[in-house]
Amino acid sequence: MRRFALVVLLAVGAAASPCLAMGPMAGPAGRTPAQHHVSPESCVACARAMDWEACHQTALGLADEREFTRAIAVEEGVHRNRPYNAEVDAVLARLYQEGTRQPARAFELYHEALSIVPGYPPALLGLGTMMQDSGSLDVAQMYFARGVKERPDEPKFKVRLAEVLVKAGRDSEARPILDEVVQRWPGSREAQDAKRMMPVTALARP
Repeated sequence: MRRFALVVLLAVGAAASPCLAMGPMAGPAGRTPAQHHVSPESCVACARAMDWEACHQTALGLADEREFTRAIAVEEGVHRNRPYNAEVDAVLARLYQEGTRQPARAFELYHEALSIVPGYPPALLGLGTMMQDSGSLDVAQMYFARGVKERPDEPKFKVRLAEVLVKAGRDSEARPILDEVVQRWPGSREAQDAKRMMPVTALARP
């Protein structure tokens, strides 16, 4: 089952929302996808007795089909069943963020995830994207910079940080980050995005 597949659009000036650059939603950390599925109706009706991991997978499947209202109903039940699970918080936050555009609820859930697991990367990515969407580039930069610190070997945060810097007119700060992505992860989608953001003069340098 695919995971909420979204095309990464990081080129400067792209018309699509940066939400599209967040990548796939993750299933239960460190586990293979559930081999059985349950109906959304059974998840909602039997919240206390639910197989939460199967219902979590059901919510992800509904998100794949862009049935966000039903996905949220199921994942809210999972959240009530597992109230101290950073992954569930982050997935539910993203459903609100992308499916219903309810930033207040998404913001609350992302911060709840961070309170459970400080520096939780999906929450930092979601919050940075929300701030970038709202035009708060300085705040977005702080979230993406923290993501770089938490996951130094993950190019996605570096590209997102560079994107914000370029949009803020701080090309000189973005350039070494973009150079690093191209050099360390050649052939990756992030490297392609980095090249598109580089000024022509940077690409022409020896």
